[in-house]
Amino acid sequence: MNSKSLLLLLLCLAFFSCTPSPVGPLVSSGPPPATFYLNQNYPNPFKDSTRVPYGVPLYGGFVSLQIFDKFYNPVRVLAYNFSSPSGPFEAIWDGRDADYKKVPPGIYIIELYGSSPNTFISRITAVKTK
Repeated sequence: MNSKSLLLLLLCLAFFSCTPSPVGPLVSSGPPPATFYLNQNYPNPFKDSTRVPYGVPLYGGFVSLQIFDKFYNPVRVLAYNFSSPSGPFEAIWDGRDADYKKVPPGIYIIELYGSSPNTFISRITAVKTK
């Protein structure tokens, strides 16, 4: 999330008591797991797009699934939800950044952050080829 988006989110929450619209999958593909998880993306390496399986436990909660470059600069948000439903999900990254421009080949970090009531952070790497 870039600083402009974060500022808008904070202003929105502080002054208007609003919640941003969720981003990412909202319908799970099965029963909820016991804990948050982030599985390796596939295919990896990938050329055009890759699938990122993750899970949200029964109690649901806040979920953020983001892509970063090798210098840990934000590239794209795949899922962002203040009250994510529970269950297994699969986000698809089309190899584009937040402005929908194709990213160059290289190594990218996929990070899942979950919270409810405990914090969970997991990172995997994805390799984009030409």
